[in-house]
Amino acid sequence: MISLEHFDFDLLNNSDYENISSTINLTNNIISSDKNELNWPILTLSIFVLTGTLGNLLVCISITLDKQLQTVTNWFLFSLAIADCLVSLIVLPLSIIKDFH
Repeated sequence: MISLEHFDFDLLNNSDYENISSTINLTNNIISSDKNELNWPILTLSIFVLTGTLGNLLVCISITLDKQLQTVTNWFLFSLAIADCLVSLIVLPLSIIKDFH
């Protein structure tokens, strides 16, 4: 049998709650910004999404259309370009939404 008389069940005492609320207020003040100001991180990541997607699609198209480029090494690069294109199309937009929403 386990004795529970030495355990402290007061998980949220007043000092902990005050520390949490002051931290939340501090982060809200740092994050809040002027709505008319241009958000450079979102713009930069959006440019990365566009250039990464277009660049990888150009690699895939060039390997597919040019017979001289169809070597084993280039097919490996083709598969890497497909994987990187999927990262640019799926992961980066989701991280933009998660980080800046």
